[in-house]
Amino acid sequence: MSGPSGVWPNERRREERHPFIATVELLESAVHARITARTGDLSMGGCYVDSLNPFPVQSKVKVTITYNEETFSALGVVAHSQPNLGMGISFTTVDPKQKEILLKWLAAS
Repeated sequence: MSGPSGVWPNERRREERHPFIATVELLESAVHARITARTGDLSMGGCYVDSLNPFPVQSKVKVTITYNEETFSALGVVAHSQPNLGMGISFTTVDPKQKEILLKWLAAS
């Protein structure tokens, strides 16, 4: 059963996530692997990526999300990964101009 905010009681997320469907490209830095997928949700601190072949936990990634012909880019790390389902990405470095894009998207969702 979820809590009053709709979040499970044992959730460790720091930011409220909003349902958000957009194209996402992840570039994993160690092996230079690339995944193109879609987001399932978005927050100021990260996003969830639907993917049958997610990267392992702690993989460092460059995240590029495209929505309504606008692009957001950040560096991140895979916080959790579930084979055949997807992965949670925690943003680690977000440029101030990129934060503005994120804020605009979240305000509209």
